[in-house]
Amino acid sequence: MGYTLLILGAGVMGQAVLSAVYNAPHVSDVDKASQYPSQIITVNNSVQGAEKVRQLVQSFGDSPNGISVKCETKLDQDVKPEVVVVGTKPYQLQQVLETYDSVFAEAEQVISLAAGWKIEQIQANIAGNPSVSRVMTNTPAKFGWGSAVISHSTNTSELQKQRSQELFQHLGLCVELPEKNMDAATALVGSGPAFALLWMESLMEGGIKMGIPLEQSRRLAATVVEGTSKMLLATDSHPSVLKHQVCTPGGNTIAGLVEMEDRGVKSGIVRGVEEATRVAAELGKK
Repeated sequence: MGYTLLILGAGVMGQAVLSAVYNAPHVSDVDKASQYPSQIITVNNSVQGAEKVRQLVQSFGDSPNGISVKCETKLDQDVKPEVVVVGTKPYQLQQVLETYDSVFAEAEQVISLAAGWKIEQIQANIAGNPSVSRVMTNTPAKFGWGSAVISHSTNTSELQKQRSQELFQHLGLCVELPEKNMDAATALVGSGPAFALLWMESLMEGGIKMGIPLEQSRRLAATVVEGTSKMLLATDSHPSVLKHQVCTPGGNTIAGLVEMEDRGVKSGIVRGVEEATRVAAELGKK
């Protein structure tokens, strides 16, 4: 370890990255240990925001890998971070690139969490020649239960790719895809929790409608989704295979599925992902 990792905009996603890297299990392998920073600096544009991040770090206790954290509202000019993670909203990215132009110019690697902004757009706004990576993650990543999709610029070295994979795996599942898939990943991964929660809420309210108390219905709906997800991953099966294993001929499950199909549940979800992908592609143009 030894490099400095800067997080510009430690909001929900920035804090998820901070938490994942800071709390990563101790690494004894020398080569892997070198992929972790010795220091993380977070920058928020308000005192309240910086204090919130500071309190979050204090709640963690000591980092297993000895990483220190500084929470600031502005960046000291003497600081030269090797890796910069940009956690701001898409509409704020242009201003951030301009405000911290010298920081980006001297960095080795820039990692953007902003939806819609293409790698070439970011590179066009940076004076130097750092590698640029795009990462799309989601809110469950705050707890290490998330997903992350990452794509890299052509000048990203294998070492930098390995470092990114090593760090972001602590958010949950980390998958590398070509940049052409990033807008769809924004819809599937970034928006996915909201879509899943809508379905979960509907399942919960169905239970309530049929007489199950609210709290029990909420917990049962959550564990049904959790258990089914774990079963899908453990068996490596297609969802339809597992779905039909639940269906008894003439039974209540197939009756419920037919009713949902008649109501357009599946097509509504597919169209929702499609529309979210379209809007994600537009975010970098605003």
